[in-house]
Amino acid sequence: MKSALIKAVAIFALLLVLLGIYVGIRHFQKQLPPPPGLNPVKISSTPIEQQEKTTRKIDFKFVDGELEIKFNQVPLVVKKEGIEGDILKSLVEKIPELATASVPAQHLKAAPGDFERLVRGDEIEQVDREKTLIALEVAIKQAQDAATITVPLAKKPGDGPESFNNKRKEMGFNTLIASFTTFHEGHVDDENRNVNLKIAVEKIDGLIVQPGKKFSFNKVVGPRTEKCGFKKAGVISQGKVIPGLGGGICQVSTTLYRGVLLAGMKIDERHNHSIYEGIEYADRGLDAAVAWGYKDFRFTNTLDRPVLISAKSEPGKVFIELYAEKLPYESVQLVTRNEQKHPFRIEKKKNTRLKKGENRVVHPGVHGYTIESYRLITNNGETREEKLSKDRYLTFNRIEEINN
Repeated sequence: MKSALIKAVAIFALLLVLLGIYVGIRHFQKQLPPPPGLNPVKISSTPIEQQEKTTRKIDFKFVDGELEIKFNQVPLVVKKEGIEGDILKSLVEKIPELATASVPAQHLKAAPGDFERLVRGDEIEQVDREKTLIALEVAIKQAQDAATITVPLAKKPGDGPESFNNKRKEMGFNTLIASFTTFHEGHVDDENRNVNLKIAVEKIDGLIVQPGKKFSFNKVVGPRTEKCGFKKAGVISQGKVIPGLGGGICQVSTTLYRGVLLAGMKIDERHNHSIYEGIEYADRGLDAAVAWGYKDFRFTNTLDRPVLISAKSEPGKVFIELYAEKLPYESVQLVTRNEQKHPFRIEKKKNTRLKKGENRVVHPGVHGYTIESYRLITNNGETREEKLSKDRYLTFNRIEEINN
């Protein structure tokens, strides 16, 4: 009993000693200054919600040329991660729609031997709210402390009640039966070529091809002359790309060809380009070259319903859409097979008129190709295959002149 009591007293004394040491250490720590760069943390009595966000009022001005749309004293809630997104979206949604007068689309009846046409009116301009919201966010980041922030107003073409799209729907062309887009990236900035694309596209846009009606690209687009507005741009001749009036419009005929194929209509005349170089916008075996007077692209509407052609262009791009009352087939697929490459050879010719040791390239050389193309049309669960063409893109040997 006496032994147990002695042990308890010893343990109690040890605890008192340890407590004294702990108190001494805490007292000593309070007397020391904080390490360099480390400030003591102060606990604020302000609620966390108030610490993490603030509200400030800003004037906003959305501009497009002389047009200005103002919103004054807009309260923005600023958080650590930025402006509250819902506030910005709400602000953009409050921008009134643009009131732009437009000329309505018109349905022109066909003259004898010609096509009916749906002529586009002036497109109504609408606020592009998605792009304007992006511009707003950028403007706020660039002028965080400004009292007034100016934002460029983004716009986009819209569909009014008298627009091309609404008019075509009224006429029964409410189903997109085929579409195709081509892009020639290397010619985005080729102004002359883009002019040629625009002229050719406007010639075929809105045409209504009735059942049994034949279409000729050359007849519709007409001669490629300066009088018709065409400019000089790249055309293919003797294995080279050289300037020529109307250069580039093969991109339009090729895009239309692809759309007509996908719609399941009959091709009456089509030519591949002489070489593949220079037509990167097209797949081998599925291009359609045209040249006034001897190469045409022609097709017949073999469907049991009229087809409306919608055609547009942008720099380097051509868009074709074909509309009808309903889809003619379940699906149409295009495939190419049996492609073979025919590499060019290098021919060296001596030319004593050159300086000693000089080497001149007369022709850079172009690889040739052979390829077959097919169309697979599926309807009522059955698929039939149609051979479209077997194309030969020519080979041009590389020719070098030397004087050694």
